[in-house]
Amino acid sequence: MRDTALFRGAGFFIPFGLALALFTGAGELRAEETGRASTLLSSPVPFYHDYNLAALFPVGKSGEEVQGGQAQGQRQLRLDDCIDLALEKNPAHQKTHESLRATTGEIMAAWGEYMPTMSAYYNISQNNRTYSYVDPSGVIRAGGGISKSTYTGLNIRYTLFDRAAKYFSMKNAYYLRDQRRSQLRSSELTLVNQVRQAYFNVLRQGKLLVAAREHADQRKEQLRLAEARFSVGSVTKLDVLQAQIELQNQELIIVQYENQLLTARMDLSRIMGADLTEELSLIDEFGVEEPRFEVGGLVKEALDNHPNIQNLELSIKQQQGDLWMGRLAYLPSLSTSASYQRSEDFLTISPDDQKGRGLSFSINWNVLDAFSRFRQNRNLEAGLHNLRYDLATARLDIERNVRQSYLELLRLYQSHLALAESKRLAQSSLELEQERYRLGAASLLELRTAQVDYAQKEVDLINSVYDFHRALSDLSANVGRDMSLR
Repeated sequence: MRDTALFRGAGFFIPFGLALALFTGAGELRAEETGRASTLLSSPVPFYHDYNLAALFPVGKSGEEVQGGQAQGQRQLRLDDCIDLALEKNPAHQKTHESLRATTGEIMAAWGEYMPTMSAYYNISQNNRTYSYVDPSGVIRAGGGISKSTYTGLNIRYTLFDRAAKYFSMKNAYYLRDQRRSQLRSSELTLVNQVRQAYFNVLRQGKLLVAAREHADQRKEQLRLAEARFSVGSVTKLDVLQAQIELQNQELIIVQYENQLLTARMDLSRIMGADLTEELSLIDEFGVEEPRFEVGGLVKEALDNHPNIQNLELSIKQQQGDLWMGRLAYLPSLSTSASYQRSEDFLTISPDDQKGRGLSFSINWNVLDAFSRFRQNRNLEAGLHNLRYDLATARLDIERNVRQSYLELLRLYQSHLALAESKRLAQSSLELEQERYRLGAASLLELRTAQVDYAQKEVDLINSVYDFHRALSDLSANVGRDMSLR
């Protein structure tokens, strides 16, 4: 009877403690909502890390580490902290930064096309020559001499009309820069999605490990009761052996969850670009909230601002510029050049100093090129049409993905609510079976069935939270911005 009273007392204080933790955690997290860092690049829509997800999912005790106690001086990380570290250190994301930096050279080269080309040269030569000959009197004589001269020149050339190639090259250079910016934004969205999924996977594995250890404690209590009842002869040795087997199986499950937790931590560290052996202390932000979105507005926003759509639109503009250059290639080009030369011979009796200046205009017109320009323009037209078809396909795919992701998010939220109720009922059933087993009114098989059912419901509930956040990340990726719930 004393065990029964203790169990009932624990059954009262555990829900009360959880409710108190939820209330306290929500109060602390709401104080964190102010003060967010600026975005990486200016954008018409905000990025993921512009939001404090801890304030959006106030479930669990704020400041509680995922597993075990916190090491002395160990830094605790929220989701936003992990995102900031990943954006700073992830190697793949840094490569996208370098690709954007490289476009500065393309723009400078495009501006350089508007400047004339200039070349200067200076040449100095000296010739020493000796020879012998026989004069008419039969005497051998020597002859020769030294010659020295310099040659200096300066040449400037400028293309007056190049069939608008410089103009479209400049526009394409800026389109390329905007395209790389769009790719950088897409890389950031992808990276933040990966961090969020890895972050919540660590939380999930930590929750599963804690649940497995609690189930092991229940198996130990079950073994203690079986041994006590066997000692008074109310059950057979079979109940004790079965309880021992259940405890050993649960300990193996604990080892499995420990390995999965370590692997999840390494995956998160790898995405963040951190040391794989570093112990990460994560804040508990594991929970769900009802999604309230207007799907039509999400579709319109995705079609207007999604990085993949913007990337294709910029590619179309570049292809249009290339096609215009190909069409204007049938026109002639006009260029002019100015030159200055000076040559001087130093070893003559009267030094020879010659100077020259020149100004010329030239017209280059390729009249017939065996239809190579026609072939190039036809390929450019086909490529432009294909890009437009790709854009139309991408818009249809994005609209379908947004609607599908939103429906999946709603389903997972409803599923989570149903699983929470199922877990509550399974917990009540387990408490009843435990009480009946203590009183000798239930068999070990009935108690074991209730334990297995409750353990599965708890695992399903934990996995449902992770699935919800993964679906939220998918919706964010399809819309093209953070879809954190408000």
